[in-house]
Amino acid sequence: MDIAIERTDVSEGAPARSRERLLYLDGWRGISIALVLMGHFTPVRGINLGLLGVEFFFVLSGRLMAEILFIERYPLKKFFKRRFSRIYPALLVYVLISMVALSGTLIAFKWKAALTALTFTYNYAGAFVTRAGALDHVWSLSVEEHSYVFLAIMSLVFVRNSRGLMLAVLASAALALMNGAASWAVMSDPMTRVYWRTDVHIASILLSVLLCLIKAGGYYPRILQHPLISVFAAMGATAAFLDAAPMPLHYVLGTALLAIAVNSIDYSAKAILSALSTAPMVTLGLWSYSLYLWQQPFFQFRYHIDGSPVLCLAGAFACAIASYYLVEKPSRSWLNRNW
Repeated sequence: MDIAIERTDVSEGAPARSRERLLYLDGWRGISIALVLMGHFTPVRGINLGLLGVEFFFVLSGRLMAEILFIERYPLKKFFKRRFSRIYPALLVYVLISMVALSGTLIAFKWKAALTALTFTYNYAGAFVTRAGALDHVWSLSVEEHSYVFLAIMSLVFVRNSRGLMLAVLASAALALMNGAASWAVMSDPMTRVYWRTDVHIASILLSVLLCLIKAGGYYPRILQHPLISVFAAMGATAAFLDAAPMPLHYVLGTALLAIAVNSIDYSAKAILSALSTAPMVTLGLWSYSLYLWQQPFFQFRYHIDGSPVLCLAGAFACAIASYYLVEKPSRSWLNRNW
């Protein structure tokens, strides 16, 4: 939801010399948030587009984390400072405003839940202790934050062992998937008590990390470099997320296909890259984090009170755009300049 999209020089053994922004990855983020908004405000019968959109975000995060931490070898101190400056100010403002605006409304808001959101423990506390509808989406931010730490540790442990790194990522992804399957069989509420947990859902990020490392090492299969493979993989993933398919299939086959799609997108036909790089798609991608934060209370309002989807969506956009230009962008710029 919140990784800066920049292209790195993937020459092994040295930091990147330059960082070129890949607009079509901003466009990918635009698709991701569009799917979330459609799933929440204009749902399509037979498929949960919101869940699909979240997986679009996760596989993109996996690719970009791999590029930044393992290929470019970005300094960890600077990496975490930049993550904090991008994520936390907008989240803090969102939580504080929501606490005041939604206190006592039908959209439950609890102080304990706010604390777990601000400490990125909501994906466990919300599943087992306390939750608030306006904060439920913070589970995914929590998974990403935990993934940053996990992958940063791996970058230190395997700093000179790329093969060991790939094996460790593969083993970790496999363990997370098996953990998810076992938890699914015994948990009474698999959506929150399985799907939200980092020890399960980190598999989505790790699968994309693994493919990115394989690609950087020069081992990427030729079939995955076909100009249309990214589109076909994304279409297959969408089919795997249909309601008729078992939910475990969503996060094994569906997520694996999305990981292929986002890592193969560089080889796509120019028409596909151009479509993703259009100004509306790129702009939507730039707004995606603020949109992801602010759509939640309007989604909850529509869900609990049956409000107009058009008005709720318009409210979400208005708050998100204000958040981006008044909070997210200036605070990130100031912190990166002065910290």
